[in-house]
Amino acid sequence: MGSDTKHPDTPHVQRSVRADTLEQIEPSYAAEFVPRPFSLTPAELGGLPATLASEPTSVRAWVRYPAIARHVQALALAWTPRAVYVEWEDSGTHRVWVWAPAVERAAPAPPTAPPRPSVDMLSVRSAEPLVELVKARLARSGAEFVTSTERPAGPFGVVVFGSIDQHHVRLELSADPTTNTCVVQLFDLTAKKVLVERVAAPTFQEAIEAYAWAEAIDALTLSGEPDHELP
Repeated sequence: MGSDTKHPDTPHVQRSVRADTLEQIEPSYAAEFVPRPFSLTPAELGGLPATLASEPTSVRAWVRYPAIARHVQALALAWTPRAVYVEWEDSGTHRVWVWAPAVERAAPAPPTAPPRPSVDMLSVRSAEPLVELVKARLARSGAEFVTSTERPAGPFGVVVFGSIDQHHVRLELSADPTTNTCVVQLFDLTAKKVLVERVAAPTFQEAIEAYAWAEAIDALTLSGEPDHELP
């Protein structure tokens, strides 16, 4: 990606994982036959660690198919000194490893289609649909979550600051690309502690549904009560 570097600029690096744990992802075409793009093999990746981008970087990448090569507008999610893990949209989400010289930085593509739903995706691009699921789940326990601000936590997560019945909390939603699991956790900002053990599941719906919200609300209420002296 240029003469001086093979990967995007990253002022804030989230973490590193083994490159071969970031696998190829393709849309589900059911019984329809659709040619799949090629992704570099574990042997080609060479067992190198991959740096996860703090935020996805807009790139143009050459991607090889069985009979053709396509120049796609994509996002760089991770990279090694020799390869880049890219994602692009074409009748669904694709993720593959390509050689670093096949990738160059590019301006973000203008929006040409409605944004894809984030709930079932590994990358959390928008917290809104996930927060709505959390609100619906909390409402069943008689509580309300009010959003204050949100910010990305790398390409695979988001942190939402807000309150539950006037108790300040931090909602953490993240996906682990090495295990393909979605994680939900709630943090009490006043007591500075995790309210309930985090829950990991194949989808965010399952993780949000399985999270012990009633137990978290009880812990939050207790942490916000004034101290009482023993008689």
